[in-house]
Amino acid sequence: MMFKTNAVLTLQFGNFTNFIGSHWWNIQESGFNYDDNGPTSDIDNDVFYREGVNLNRQTTYTPRLLLVDLDGALKHLPREGELYGNFKRPTKNENTDDEDVSVKKLKDNINWPDNVELWEKSEIEKNSFQKDLDNPEASIEKTNYNLVENVESWADFLYARYHPRTVNVVNNFKHSVDKQTFDTYSCGVELWKTEQFSDDFCDKIRQYVEECDYLQGFQTVFDCYNGFSGLASKCLEYINDEYTKANFVVPVYSPKNILFENADEPMSDSIRVVNSALAFNALTEQASMFMPISTQDRVWRQLGKSREISLVNYRSENYYQTSAILAACLDTISLRYRLKDAPASNSLAGFCGDLTNYGRKLVAAGFAMPFQMQQDEDLIDCLDRFEGPLFTQLTPNCTIGTDYIIQSMCVRGIPNNRLKRPLAMAKKQMRMAAYKCDSVSEMFQLYLQCSHHASLAHVSSLSAPMPTRVPFPCEIFNESLNNMGFISTATESVPREKIISVPTLATVQCSSELGNTVDTLHREAKRIKIAKLHRFKMSGLEEEEYVDALENLLLFKDNYDDNFEL
Repeated sequence: MMFKTNAVLTLQFGNFTNFIGSHWWNIQESGFNYDDNGPTSDIDNDVFYREGVNLNRQTTYTPRLLLVDLDGALKHLPREGELYGNFKRPTKNENTDDEDVSVKKLKDNINWPDNVELWEKSEIEKNSFQKDLDNPEASIEKTNYNLVENVESWADFLYARYHPRTVNVVNNFKHSVDKQTFDTYSCGVELWKTEQFSDDFCDKIRQYVEECDYLQGFQTVFDCYNGFSGLASKCLEYINDEYTKANFVVPVYSPKNILFENADEPMSDSIRVVNSALAFNALTEQASMFMPISTQDRVWRQLGKSREISLVNYRSENYYQTSAILAACLDTISLRYRLKDAPASNSLAGFCGDLTNYGRKLVAAGFAMPFQMQQDEDLIDCLDRFEGPLFTQLTPNCTIGTDYIIQSMCVRGIPNNRLKRPLAMAKKQMRMAAYKCDSVSEMFQLYLQCSHHASLAHVSSLSAPMPTRVPFPCEIFNESLNNMGFISTATESVPREKIISVPTLATVQCSSELGNTVDTLHREAKRIKIAKLHRFKMSGLEEEEYVDALENLLLFKDNYDDNFEL
């Protein structure tokens, strides 16, 4: 089957990354319009999604996605997904998350001896949200599932349905919420070298690529603090050798300082630093652009404080809530290369190319959810009164100023009729330079020109807001917001309707100040005596290889030391 869109293949490596992925795909499917007579979307969903047909000849629409996680992370979710065929649900005591149908039939047909004691294994039970997804009569939007307390796995709140080739499980390592068992960069590298994993995974990449008549490139998201950093890095190397397409890479960091197996907290901190240094070194060569994200302000030696986000109150260590924030950021940022009728410069390659002059592949993310705008306010007045940054920094260990910046910004949820008043009602707005702007993107462009010295910015805008239907954690939003995510101006306290959408703003920035991010990582990594971390040597890392990686990081930092040029 061929698809005539500029397709992007998404790769997800790691448990916290798959939390982010569940929210990300949920957000996208929440915005789908199934009414043929309804308004058309400006988003080209075919960029990320593929159409197919299941065994019952039903049309399916699934993410063009490959994800990897450890054994035990899927809970009730079969590896083959739930759209193609009838598969037995996994059980609590099975070594793998689900059981191949043919193997199950074989076991059932065996004539067991009388002296063999058989144990019947109970199925892993779905939570109430997943049960209601299977019940067409359930009122999902009206039910409080208390997911912030009840989510144990990213599969617990997954609304989207995956293709059979999407889910890949590493059987050699067991998922644990308390310990990192797949712990080192080198461990991930060694896994990739096994034919059993790499041959199967590369074959699935090839199948996705061959379905597309044109592939824009890849977006790769991975846990940067454990073994998935090495696995993702080797996969990126393969992709570059085979496909030479743009690859936007997002290393992510968990909000919790989970200890590595058989390691105390200081050693776990050291392992995280080494994993990060080795991953960043690989990304300087293998990524078209890479953008680390976290809800923590620091992640090298020790996890720092949680970022404060205006009008949002979230639990700092809760995977379900923190991953929703990061997913919403990625969803907004990626709008640039999945809008319909966008110019060629809005492709994934154009997006990466605009921001990575002089080899500056490391960029930073900023995000505002919701964008702080009152319910009866025009954008021109909102920007005129704004003080301080428009967004919160989501890239750890960096602070970006307002001068000498190249950035790509995406804004959604502010329609053109909220731009300014008509001429007859404009009053003082007419005296503002921004009144000449005729679009949301043009007005933000002017704002950035005025507030950022010697900087360049690309702005994309979409009138449709970001949907926040269940299972998005709307409980994180401030009570002052109305159901559309704007700041309410009501003088009387009235019960708020459920928030169904929010306006968002996300930006990707490149600045010389990111050299400090590389520098701090190099300093922390250089302090570590790699010979004392035996788990790296046991998984194949040589000390000379580590020294070379640190030297390469210093060379990469030099890209940010040159004088800024536009």
